[in-house]
Amino acid sequence: MSVFVTGATGYLGNRLAKKLISAGEHVHLYVPNPEVLGEFQFPNARIFKGDLLDSDAVLTAMAGCEKVYHVAGLARLWTKDPNDFYRINLEGTKVVLQAAKTRNIKKFVHTSTAGVSGPSLNMPNTEDTPRWASFNNNYEISKYLAEEEVLKAFREGLPSVIVRPTRVFGPGIASPSAGINRLISGYMKKRIVFMPYDPKKVCNYGFIDDIVDGHIQAMRVGKPGEKYFLGGENVSYESLFDLMRKNVNQIGLVLRAPKTAINTLSWIEFLLARSFEREPSITPDFVVRLGQNAACDCGKAVGEIGYKITPFEEALKTTIISLKDH
Repeated sequence: MSVFVTGATGYLGNRLAKKLISAGEHVHLYVPNPEVLGEFQFPNARIFKGDLLDSDAVLTAMAGCEKVYHVAGLARLWTKDPNDFYRINLEGTKVVLQAAKTRNIKKFVHTSTAGVSGPSLNMPNTEDTPRWASFNNNYEISKYLAEEEVLKAFREGLPSVIVRPTRVFGPGIASPSAGINRLISGYMKKRIVFMPYDPKKVCNYGFIDDIVDGHIQAMRVGKPGEKYFLGGENVSYESLFDLMRKNVNQIGLVLRAPKTAINTLSWIEFLLARSFEREPSITPDFVVRLGQNAACDCGKAVGEIGYKITPFEEALKTTIISLKDH
């Protein structure tokens, strides 16, 4: 039997698909643009073209599969039409879930985001930490609502597991969701980078290869109905930039961006985006996130599914080498 994977043209889904194929799994890749996957010329990989909202195409592509990784999603700061987040992240998930129920799928792993749990307070968030802050962007709202659909499907009999990656970085294709990779690349090219206005704020950073393995472990031994944070170490902005500068090993500047300046820039970028329909480099919503802690405790995944965490500096070095090579 085969494995059905959405999102193989994206940063995380692409890495997962390659790992499954190299492990000998027979994989059905459901993507909107097959030409992007020119390198997937393997006898154990079949590529199906289709829109995530095309229920007939999804159902056809899922034929002969017994496991589903639903990784596809709109993960970016902004879109011209905010409803895109709900069409792709929510309605798309509903379509894939319905197909999975029709095909009697044995295990369904849904890729969510640690962002649905909101900012952390004095301790890292766990999967059971109630969200205390309001949502401030359509991406997180749409992913939260998608989680609710997955849990509903679980209650209706579909064995479903939710994984919540934190801020992902590491080798892979270029993507809007790979913010840390872009930060490092920018520093290597321009020799200058701006650190967020509150350098003591702590966030969780997950190495992509750990997160890919976490997906596979969630499929293998994850308990249906459960959620698992897949991340790494909790690191302050200050430590992140110090380690980045140290391991890039180039003379450059790390400047602290004043909150007023970065907030003003975000509104200028937002207005230009609305006027000229181009993606902003930063948004007012993202400025709010920069001023919040986003620490997570991945202990549940470590204990229950055997999740492994690569030390942050080691993962950062691997990422820098990869970016230099490409």
